[in-house]
Amino acid sequence: MIIEVNNFSFNFPEAVDAFIFDEKNSQKSNYHGLSHAMKAVDCIVELPNHFLFIEVKDFFPPDDYKLATDCHNAGKKEINKYLNRLLETLKYKYRDSWLYRWAEKKIHKPIHYLCLLTLENAQISFSQKQLNHQLPIGMPSPRWHREIAQKCLVLNLERWRKNFPQWPVQHI
Repeated sequence: MIIEVNNFSFNFPEAVDAFIFDEKNSQKSNYHGLSHAMKAVDCIVELPNHFLFIEVKDFFPPDDYKLATDCHNAGKKEINKYLNRLLETLKYKYRDSWLYRWAEKKIHKPIHYLCLLTLENAQISFSQKQLNHQLPIGMPSPRWHREIAQKCLVLNLERWRKNFPQWPVQHI
């Protein structure tokens, strides 16, 4: 199953379903009528044993060149400030998407949250560490009976291909 999201084409051969979750066109079958007050991941992939919530951020298309230039020319403090705002957005995209799916009674498998970002390895490592602190991964409390997320990974294209060769991705 092939799905295109934000300048990337993903192939999930064993997918049961895959769709754009934040679909804007109300005429499409996967339109969810998402509230403007809540955020949503880009796509959801259902695999036989779990779901993938996938968020893709391509910071280097021509219309975002100023953002790429600003990030490239910024100092470490400015980059970390920018990354922290980005991570806050990624956190809420996951939480709100989880809430939508819970309300739809569509959470019946573990969820892996994958963020594909066109950032350098050092920024990816920082983002991975920080996002895992912000999201409750696994069973963070002995009182919990269910996980909100089983796994959360922040990757760039190189890391995606290394970790998930079974799910080819192309930058288009």
